[in-house]
Amino acid sequence: MRRTTSAAHVAAASAAALCLGALLTGCGTAAGTGYAAVGAAGPSDGTARTKPAPPPGGVQLTPLDGDDTGPTGSPGPSPGTTANAPSATSGAPGAPGTSGTPPSAPPGSSAAPPAGHGNGDAPGTNAPSPPSGSPAPQPSGSPAPEPPSPTIPPGPNAPPGLVVGKPVLADTDVRWCQRLTIDFLNTGDHPVTTGTVTFGSHVIGALGIDWATLDSTHPLPLPLAPGKPATGTWRVCVDAWRVPLGMHLDTKDVSFTWK
Repeated sequence: MRRTTSAAHVAAASAAALCLGALLTGCGTAAGTGYAAVGAAGPSDGTARTKPAPPPGGVQLTPLDGDDTGPTGSPGPSPGTTANAPSATSGAPGAPGTSGTPPSAPPGSSAAPPAGHGNGDAPGTNAPSPPSGSPAPQPSGSPAPEPPSPTIPPGPNAPPGLVVGKPVLADTDVRWCQRLTIDFLNTGDHPVTTGTVTFGSHVIGALGIDWATLDSTHPLPLPLAPGKPATGTWRVCVDAWRVPLGMHLDTKDVSFTWK
C-alpha cells in the first residue's frame, strides 16, 4: 500500500511537469480536447467586463507616445484636427474654408450698382438733375428761332430786342368781330412781363366810307422769354348795332403800351 501511494505521487508530478512544458497545447483528459489560453482570465466573481478595469492600488496609466486610442479603446482624433469639424468641400454658402458660391439675391430684388458709379459718373458723385418744372436746356449749336416777317414797330419805351410781327386779320361768323394774330420774338436778355396792345377797328360802309374808329385794349401773351417765339390771338368785337347790314370792320391800327 505504501509503494502504491509513492508511485501515484511520482505519476502526478510527472503529469504536472508535462503540463507546464506544453505552453500552447495545454492539458486535457482526452485526445483532441486540449485548448490554448488566448486572453486574460476573467474576474473572480464570474461577471464579464466590457472595458478595461482600473489597476488596484490607485496606480495611473499613461499612454505611450504614438498611441492613437482613446479611453475606451476607439481611435481618437489625430493631432491638429478638431472633432466634428465641417468638411472643406461641403459646399455650404459662406462657410469658412469652403469653396461654395455666395448666396444669390432674394427673388424680386435687383442688383444695383453702388451710388456714384452709374451712367458713367465719377466714383462718389451723382449727376445733378434739373429742377422740377424748369425747361430743358437747348443743346449747343441749335439754330436760333427766326424772327417774324414782316414786322411793325413795337412803339416807344419798348423792351430792347423785342420784335413784333405784322397783324394777320381773319373774319369771324359775325360782321362786327374780327380775329387778329400777332407773332413776337424777344431777342433781348431779359423777359418781358408787362404791356398791353390797343386795336383800332374802323367801321367801313358799303361805299368804302370810314364811318368810325373804335379802340379796344387787350393783354399781351406774357411773359415773353428771351429766345422763345410767342403768338397772341385776339377776337376783337364792337357793338353789333355799330356795324349795320352791308357794313364791315377793318382793324388796322395797332399800338403798344409798355410799363
